[in-house]
Amino acid sequence: MILSQTPLRVSLFGGGTDFAGYYKQYGGAVLSLAVNKHVHVAVQPRWEPGIVLHHWAHEYADRVDDIEHGIIRECLRLTGVTNGVQISCMADVPTGGSGLGASSALAVGLLNALFAYIGERRSAAELAELACHIEIDVLGEPIGKQDQYAAAFGGCAEYRFNPDGSVAVERIGLSVEQERELLRHAVVFYTGRTRRAAEILSDQKASISSSTENLHALKANVAAARALLCAGDMARLGALLHQSWGLKKKLSARIYDELIEELYRRGRRAGAFGGKLLGAGGGGFFLFLCPPERQPELRAAFAKLRELPVAIEPAGSRVLINAAATSAAGVNR
Repeated sequence: MILSQTPLRVSLFGGGTDFAGYYKQYGGAVLSLAVNKHVHVAVQPRWEPGIVLHHWAHEYADRVDDIEHGIIRECLRLTGVTNGVQISCMADVPTGGSGLGASSALAVGLLNALFAYIGERRSAAELAELACHIEIDVLGEPIGKQDQYAAAFGGCAEYRFNPDGSVAVERIGLSVEQERELLRHAVVFYTGRTRRAAEILSDQKASISSSTENLHALKANVAAARALLCAGDMARLGALLHQSWGLKKKLSARIYDELIEELYRRGRRAGAFGGKLLGAGGGGFFLFLCPPERQPELRAAFAKLRELPVAIEPAGSRVLINAAATSAAGVNR
């Protein structure tokens, strides 16, 4: 059996500038950190023919072409694993629109596991690019490239998306004290609902030409946020997060509604410097930066919502168990 572990991510600044429609003209930048919540993928051979899948639903298929789950189907096609295999996928958070990049983490983690299954290895950059190819080029998802890179590389990093399509990854080596300061202020709550990110992101993608100035401002905030993060200035970082949330809402009317607005106002009244809805918007998880002395008030304000404790995950996607399945894989390709 092969078991891979792939982190989810919290996108802090620059989201939206990782769309090809923007970065191919202007270059994009995102500040993101992987967190200690994961997608696990187990791949193992079956004695019987066919493909058995356990993901957010259950599937059995005689052929790869018959698989309904797009990411799993295309990962199998790409790696050439076409029969006699069982795949189980497990996530630490609700799937289907949590805002933590679970779909891209699945793509990266499944590719990592399948390559190990056939006795091959790919670098983090290769896994990220192959996952982007599957999600964006093959499946036509209206998404950017940040989630796949955060899942593949892990840690806290700035990702720069160049006009030629290349991606520069610059890890931000936070000290123990800098990381502790960030985590002392970060509080994450689940809104209680997921959403179809594709609909929201389609709106953002379609409005890139009319949102250029807002996207420029979101990108400019990445460098400023990185400096504040390294300086440990959580008050100003929270204020910048507040400003970025205002800019993000202008990218699509689907990003927020009155419930989301009320949750955000409630967080600010309870002492948060600033915050944002993670991912595309519309639901999922809310991140707030709040001084520790005000956090009891913040938690009381969100007593009906579930809190998600997070820490930075330094490792990207990795294979935890490799039980030498290559001999079995060799007859199932």
